[in-house]
Amino acid sequence: MSDETYLSLTHESVRSTPADVLLAQLKAEFIRTNPCALLHPHGFHVVLLSRTDEEEWRFHFWPRSPRVISGMPAFIHTHDRHVDSWILQGRLTNITYDVQTVPVRGKPLYEVGYAGDRYRSTTSNVLRRTALRVQTDVLSEATMQSGESYRVNSHDYHEAVVPEDLCTATLVRMHARAPGAVRVVGLDGYPETIAFRRTELNAEVFVARLVPQP
Repeated sequence: MSDETYLSLTHESVRSTPADVLLAQLKAEFIRTNPCALLHPHGFHVVLLSRTDEEEWRFHFWPRSPRVISGMPAFIHTHDRHVDSWILQGRLTNITYDVQTVPVRGKPLYEVGYAGDRYRSTTSNVLRRTALRVQTDVLSEATMQSGESYRVNSHDYHEAVVPEDLCTATLVRMHARAPGAVRVVGLDGYPETIAFRRTELNAEVFVARLVPQP
């Protein structure tokens, strides 16, 4: 997956452009270039739109189907940078969590690593179990649809829940990297180290399902 540049993606321009216009522009670019996408461990497609030292722009697409999960079906996680997401199609529920360590019970906490560039299908994604166990409590839950946006601050725990009967697309800006490992609230019964690679495909497999709606 190369560091492509699509359109003029800046925080200001995206904020001021309607979701249906953004989706139509991206769809036209995908039809023209048929870029590579990787299947995220949580079952959605990721297209890297642009990448610099300061920020990354990505396109996410969830198909209307059961999710194909890789590694471990554990969805509560952090990011090492702020994540701004704009809903371009469909619907998404963002849930944030308070996560605290506990001496007993709880769930195992894993850290995320990559043996190379995470945007290449040849790179191993690695989850390593820490010595910590945690409990989770919901802090907030917000359901959003096309035209709405949300932010997840770096190292906050969250999960994105997308209905399986609905195609959903988002435009994502990741920026302001903060020190510290990316973490996942895991499940018991899995190995201490879990390694896998992401499946590579082209945007043509989902581009016809991008339907801008004013």
